[in-house]
Amino acid sequence: MSTLLLDDSHPGIHILTLNRPERLNALDGLLLDHLIASVRDCSSPEKDIRVIVIRGEGRAFSSGADLKWLTSGGATDSALLLTFQDKLQELCELLEAADQAVIASVHGLALAGGLELTLACDLVIVAEDAELGDEHILRNLLPGGGGSQRLPRKIGLQRGLYHLLTGKRMSGLEAERIGLAMQAVPAAELPNATLALAKGLAKTDARALAAMKLMTRRGMELPLKEGLWLERRMQHRYRSQSSAMDNSMANFATHGKTGQPPNS
Repeated sequence: MSTLLLDDSHPGIHILTLNRPERLNALDGLLLDHLIASVRDCSSPEKDIRVIVIRGEGRAFSSGADLKWLTSGGATDSALLLTFQDKLQELCELLEAADQAVIASVHGLALAGGLELTLACDLVIVAEDAELGDEHILRNLLPGGGGSQRLPRKIGLQRGLYHLLTGKRMSGLEAERIGLAMQAVPAAELPNATLALAKGLAKTDARALAAMKLMTRRGMELPLKEGLWLERRMQHRYRSQSSAMDNSMANFATHGKTGQPPNS
């Protein structure tokens, strides 16, 4: 049985389902290899993938690193742990740099490495009763997939440190309230809400979507003046690569608010 299920049945959308339900979708080296390969494959132009959705099969999104696997030889193998952390960091960086919009659809548990995977996604939609948290410190461990850096950037230094230092979990509703999640919905509505969001994003112009993501993510790392320069530069580049922007402006000028955007 594959540890990662792939679903390309919806145009422009690539759904990745973590498929280790008996281990609460705990992350091991093989699952990370499959995820990395699948995300890389989305960059193939002929696939025309505009949205990547990551979800979990069974009762959880992901409970984090598979500690049973990491300690299968007795004491934790330092080389194996470092390789695992390198792969998790590679995956998270790939998701952030991907041209596609990446959605995490979170139910059940998203803990430690599972939370780190969530933090690397562009948009997070959660079940109201989901439980999210960084529990590394409760096991005398430290984050290795970017949690100590991404969590405070998402929710602020003091609140981020609180969750990192205590390992306290938060509900999906709290995650929405503090800005870690974009939307919290009843668990039964999560699949449909996720798919509706993905379908809406998949209708956008592929170049515009990629450029918007890049200018926003990269701009957040720059002083405002440099970010504004980046925005102008990328707008000019987009216009030189695609007629969609000029066509849409002309269409709006002709039809006003009732005009339909051109097909991309």
